[in-house]
Amino acid sequence: SLLNGCVISTSKISRRAKERIDSFEPHLFGSVPSIYLDITITDNISSSSNYNPSFDCSTKSIPYKSTSQKSASMGVKSTGAALLAAKAILSSPIEYSASANKPKAIDGGGLRRKRSTANFRSDRQGQHALSESSSRRRLSIDEDLQRFFLPTKEGNGIIDEIDMRELLIQMNLDLPSMSIMTQGPTKISTPAPTKPPSPVPTESLAPTLTSCDNPGTCENRLRDQIYEVSVRVGTVDALNDPNSPQSRAAAWIVEECGADPPIDPCDVSLLNLNEQRYALAVMYFSLNGDNWNQGANPGQDASAPAGQWMSGLNYCEWGANVAGEDGSSYNQLACDESGNVLNLNLREFSVLFPWHCNSLRQQFSSFPSHSSFPESNNMAGPIAPEIGALKYMTSYISFFNAQSGPIPTSLGLITPLQTFDVESNNMEGELFKPEYCGPNGLKELVNFRASLNNFVGSIPTDIGQWTKLQNLWFADNEVTGTLPSELGNCVDMGAFLFYSNKIGGTLPTELGNMNSLTWIDMEDNDVVGTIPEEFYSNLELEQVILKNNTLTGTLSEKVGDLTSLTTLWVSFNELTGTIPSTIGNCVNMEELELQNNGFTGTIPTELGNIQTIEFISAEQNELSGTIPTQLFDPTLGALRILYINNNRLTGQIPENYGRAPRLKDLWMNDNLLSGTLPIIAEGEFLFLGEY
Repeated sequence: SLLNGCVISTSKISRRAKERIDSFEPHLFGSVPSIYLDITITDNISSSSNYNPSFDCSTKSIPYKSTSQKSASMGVKSTGAALLAAKAILSSPIEYSASANKPKAIDGGGLRRKRSTANFRSDRQGQHALSESSSRRRLSIDEDLQRFFLPTKEGNGIIDEIDMRELLIQMNLDLPSMSIMTQGPTKISTPAPTKPPSPVPTESLAPTLTSCDNPGTCENRLRDQIYEVSVRVGTVDALNDPNSPQSRAAAWIVEECGADPPIDPCDVSLLNLNEQRYALAVMYFSLNGDNWNQGANPGQDASAPAGQWMSGLNYCEWGANVAGEDGSSYNQLACDESGNVLNLNLREFSVLFPWHCNSLRQQFSSFPSHSSFPESNNMAGPIAPEIGALKYMTSYISFFNAQSGPIPTSLGLITPLQTFDVESNNMEGELFKPEYCGPNGLKELVNFRASLNNFVGSIPTDIGQWTKLQNLWFADNEVTGTLPSELGNCVDMGAFLFYSNKIGGTLPTELGNMNSLTWIDMEDNDVVGTIPEEFYSNLELEQVILKNNTLTGTLSEKVGDLTSLTTLWVSFNELTGTIPSTIGNCVNMEELELQNNGFTGTIPTELGNIQTIEFISAEQNELSGTIPTQLFDPTLGALRILYINNNRLTGQIPENYGRAPRLKDLWMNDNLLSGTLPIIAEGEFLFLGEY
């Protein structure tokens, strides 16, 4: 309609064309003049529709706004808006039939831009008639628009006078009398759509040789790619905010069209690389990259050396090389041979510090701000949804920083992802979202670590689809609900850490299917019921921490089958029965916590078989009988802590109690002991501090 030089009164235009006009972002695409059309918005016009618009170009004209308000006669003073408006309308796929003088819609709307087809011939007076030939030829709308609307290679690149008549002749369109008004337009209201807008196509438009010959193409194609990424990850609205990380990254990457060498948006093989470069730029701005301790590039200096982000170098060279204390090193950013991002390791730890170690984890959780640690990379802010454009990435690690906000749902777009580690940040929101933990979620995930944050929600049954999972850590959050039986599908699980949450319910018997499980820590939850017998089928268990729940029942004799066990914490529950003598088979045991339960019976003498034992705590129970002399045998050379206070123990203190070579703490108070304290010989109790 625009190129025919008239207003279509009560005609029809496809919704797709209207949306393309409405979707332009002024700060990205320049100042767009207002085009006022009195139109009726419809859905895609089917080929069977009675579509017969009436063109009355002799009396109609196109009002427009121009920043110069200069009379243009047959030309337009513009910054590219005419191209955008015309292309938006013409891109609606309309086909002109040679057998009937009416257009019909090409079905589907297409993911790639289609060109209009028409069989016209023209004479010098502008009179046209349909060709009698049954063959069709396509008008290259893209080529003509590039030719007449985009800047040429000569000059300063600013569009000046556009010969609309010549354009219409070249495009073989009907040319009635036409005038372009320079007066202020009379706004004609457009009916609001009755349905939600159709999604914008997400597949990139295939470039042509003609379009890529034009110097204005680089910016336009990059903006198209940026928009398509934004559609996929759900950040289209952010492009309208000039201060958003998305807009800042878009402005930065478009400037690279003039770099040396310039970015090439016309090479289809580089399309994914351009998208990844944009995604990395968004993440840099979103995570306060200018203040990072490693990899920062304040001001985005294009000449910055390797190891600094946002330089003019290949982004695979952005990642800083961080040296470890043991002489090893790692790169913040690693790519494959094709230039696809494989790993992002944005921590600054020189080594993987074991803050989940039983004796240290509480110290770390007490610090007021994660970003205050010297090991932090000072990353602050949300993880940008554009992370989903890094679709070849296998590992994202950014623990011990100050990241905030939720885990983006676009994480589910990274199908090869194997490791996601955001431990010890300030993140929040639902932890397990269906986009990445659902029927169509991630299937290659091996490590999912999100402890020490503020996540909420529950564990979905779809967790069982993470069948390759080896490490599931979400300790110290606000996760609720129960443990689904589908966890038993994670047969390769090695470490399952969910301490300090609000998990309730019982331990599912399916946990016994985790034949590779070595570490389970569920301290400080609300789990009830008994410890299933199937649980002891996990013969590879090394650390079992069930402390501070409401477990009932007994400690099974099968505990002796766990010969690899080094840590057993079942304290602060409601367990009863006796301490099984089979526990003496756990010859690798180092820490045994049984306190604050209802255990009865005697202390097993078989504890003397565990020469590796360092810590025994059995206070606050109902234990009776005498204190075994085996607890003080010199063969227990590692024993440092022995708490057996607040029970019902009787008899005398063993004569050999001073022979324990490294004993530091010995608590036997609040029992029913009798007799006198044995004499401590010279050289005994050298390390004793409290008794």
